Amino acid sequence: VAESIRITDGRYYVPFVITNTGGRIANGVQVIAELDIPGQAEETGEQQIDFLSGHEQKEGSFVFNHDPHRGELVVRVASYRLP
Repeated sequence: VAESIRITDGRYYVPFVITNTGGRIANGVQVIAELDIPGQAEETGEQQIDFLSGHEQKEGSFVFNHDPHRGELVVRVASYRLP
């Protein structure tokens, strides 16, 4: 997760970069972000990366209603397919 969270219209945009560190193509890469703030309902976001070549990087953002600095943010790859 990149450090520069942007606030627009009261929403928090959290940029991320995903890198395929392997040499093989990955299809349908599912990236999930989970924001847990004590006393608030957990917020989740999901991104689907259709195609990620070996050693390729892609960027995106997750959008949250609450400030991610106030809780624990976990971003992870949930699944992918090999061609």
